[in-house]
Amino acid sequence: MLIEPAPDHQTRKPAPGLRSRLRRQALVFSALFCGVLFGLSLLLVGWRVEQMLSGLSQDRTERAVRQVADDAENALRLGLATDDLDFLTPRLDALRAQQPELRAVFVRARDGRDIAASGQSDLRSRIEARWNTRLLQVASRSAEVRNVPGLVLTGGTVVDAAGAPAATVWAAVDPGPVRAEARDAALGMVVRAVPLVGLSFGVVYLLLIGWGWQTVGLLRQARGDAVDADSRAPSSRLLPLLVATLAVAPLGLVWIAREAARPHVTEQLETNARNVAVAGAGRLDQALTLGVPLTSLVGVDALFRERLAAAPELSSLALRGADGATVVSVAQPGAQAAADAAEAPHERAAPVGTGGAQVVAGVPADFVDRALGAMLVDLVLALVISAVLVRELTRGLWRGSLLYPLLDYRLARFWVRATRWRSRRRTGGAAAEDATLAAAAERCDRVLSADGGRAPRDEGSFGPQLTRLRLAVFLVALSDELLRPFFTVFASEMPAGSWSLSPALVAGLPVAAFMATLALAQPLGPALARRFDLRHSLMAAALLGTAALVATAFTRDALLLVLVRAASGAAYGLALILIQTAIVRGSTAAQRARSLGEVAAAIVAAGIVGPPFGGMIAGRVGDGLAVLGCALCMGAALFTVSRLRLGSRSAENPARPAGTGGWRGYAAVLRNPRAMAVILGSAVPARLVAVTVLVVVVPLYMRGIDQPAAIAGRVMLLYFLFFACTAPLMSHWSDAAGRRTPFVVAGCLLAGVACWLLPALGGVAGMAVCCALLGAAQATQSSPQLALVTEIFEHGDHGPHAATPEQALAAFRLIERVGSIAAPFATALAVALLGMTSAVAAVGVFVAAAGLLLWLAMRGHEAPNPLGKPT
Repeated sequence: MLIEPAPDHQTRKPAPGLRSRLRRQALVFSALFCGVLFGLSLLLVGWRVEQMLSGLSQDRTERAVRQVADDAENALRLGLATDDLDFLTPRLDALRAQQPELRAVFVRARDGRDIAASGQSDLRSRIEARWNTRLLQVASRSAEVRNVPGLVLTGGTVVDAAGAPAATVWAAVDPGPVRAEARDAALGMVVRAVPLVGLSFGVVYLLLIGWGWQTVGLLRQARGDAVDADSRAPSSRLLPLLVATLAVAPLGLVWIAREAARPHVTEQLETNARNVAVAGAGRLDQALTLGVPLTSLVGVDALFRERLAAAPELSSLALRGADGATVVSVAQPGAQAAADAAEAPHERAAPVGTGGAQVVAGVPADFVDRALGAMLVDLVLALVISAVLVRELTRGLWRGSLLYPLLDYRLARFWVRATRWRSRRRTGGAAAEDATLAAAAERCDRVLSADGGRAPRDEGSFGPQLTRLRLAVFLVALSDELLRPFFTVFASEMPAGSWSLSPALVAGLPVAAFMATLALAQPLGPALARRFDLRHSLMAAALLGTAALVATAFTRDALLLVLVRAASGAAYGLALILIQTAIVRGSTAAQRARSLGEVAAAIVAAGIVGPPFGGMIAGRVGDGLAVLGCALCMGAALFTVSRLRLGSRSAENPARPAGTGGWRGYAAVLRNPRAMAVILGSAVPARLVAVTVLVVVVPLYMRGIDQPAAIAGRVMLLYFLFFACTAPLMSHWSDAAGRRTPFVVAGCLLAGVACWLLPALGGVAGMAVCCALLGAAQATQSSPQLALVTEIFEHGDHGPHAATPEQALAAFRLIERVGSIAAPFATALAVALLGMTSAVAAVGVFVAAAGLLLWLAMRGHEAPNPLGKPT
């Protein structure tokens, strides 16, 4: 029987209007949840539809650029010079007449001179010299696409007879019409999604009301009060309805997106088919003008295969005579041209000569269904991203609501039930569980008895500050995660001046500078916090990060980019270590793991949300403005930390003198065998396995089994999702159990199992299971190992050569970062010696063995504490 003893000094009675307050707060959170969840999901789905429409339009533009480049290359092979390519101007005019969205087309020589041009001449300035230089350096037949505000610039390379790049072709396209079609499709999706949103809102609202009132009934029943009949009704009856709604919602949104986007996608397909047919007919007209009969044309099938290879969205190309008979017909490899032509009403034809012959381009009947049906996985990811973002943005409102302490109470009940077997073995464990449950019941009583629906907060309460600190971590991490999809390309294009550096090295130097200064900033955090006000130090770090990101957006030199990224790394590292220092100072030992777990959870949440939105922003407005968006996130973090109220060190924890530590404190951490056992036996192996799997193995392994990069990204996302779901639960259990070492060791063993499952299962399934279990393993040990390192110095001797918990945390982060820098080299060596999957299995053996050695080293040094306060 679960008993929550009421406090002896007082008995609180629920305030009047409790049911109405519960309904009001359930209404608020249901509206926020469904509004943001479906709103962001529709935004991401709308963006996916716009990508599809823009992709079809972009394919059309790339084929036009390639056609101009082919005409120029044919002229160069015939002996013409680059300056003689001005004959292309009439062809550029005809191309713009055929494709009205083309605002300008330029053919530019190696030295930057325009040889042939058509359209608005003022658009030449929008083509940056570094883009033209990159095209001439790569000399690839693939197109270069650049997004700037109001324009999409597409470039191609012209090579001479010797194969050397001689000129470039640039086309400036107005994306306005395509984006207008995407907005129309998005509006149609919103209108169709209103009933689905309303249904989800009703289900979530009823579930919150039923669950909350049932929890109130459990509290009253534990105190021996009278319980209403409706409060005994289990809210679990609504849970299947919620699960069914959340399962149907993605399917419903996919259907809505398909029906809303179908006419616009069909129109783009028909335009592409017409342009391909016109281009093919133009080639045949050149032969017919020489007097070759239509039935005697040679190489038509080869020409059609070449055109279809460049237009994979089409199903077939055919040449039909004046009587309608098919002269030549070519289908896409693996396609059933006859079936597609019979089913699809979308065919576009272009006349050949004056005899009535036609080139007919066919569109597959199921293209729209196949393209939009593949959005289901993307939509599920959109729902996950939206849910994570909702949690981060509304966390402060949630923690101040009536529902938060009710959930805390239910979790405490769950913990007591789950560990009842341990209570029978240890009387101290039973006392700790009773105390934990009583504390949760007391917090609920305080909220239920408050007239405003909120618990009265003590002036020294750390909860509101922890919420703001987590939001600050999320925003700081988001400013870097938004850069991830495009920064490497952005950096690789920077001119290196007189330095002879490859693009790969130019891209790698800023990343290395960022990681190095991030690691070196870790010991500086406690030193700054000891000498200056912690809030002011945080504000200075956020201000430095904002200025560095703004400078990054306007940097056009490789060396300067390295310097500003080094400044960004220092700001990023200082902000994170100062926030963790504030958490160590403000939190109690009994809540240390949960409090420090907020940092890891916020970083993981930013890793889930940031890359998709970063790619979307860069695709719409270009790299430079996208970097300014990252600066806005860091500026929002600056505003968040400016609202913190962090007391002085001595006021928050007078047991710890403010003057201990210094650089001798870090040496004390290095000399402490238990601290180094945790760092070297858990933190460094955890970094090693994470870098091995996520950075090296997943991309290479998935490419080796012929899987696209999108599948690799979704597999890696499983790591972050399982980490985000597991970390709060493990942090709570670690604090409730009053022990850290078993969780750290369990995380190491689970990581070893995850690595062994990759060679055992193999394929996409094996990699997915490996990443998912690895995320759960890292979450199991992440916050407990942080708490364990700080608690080693929490109650120790504070002599002149002792270390503070803040310095222990900084040393932990520094050595951990050094391990992450060295991990790629160790991983590369293991892969070279053992192969891909065997190297992962070997790393798993190493991590599991390190966990077992850590367990042996910590035996007898962490006794269970019945009050939930580790010693």
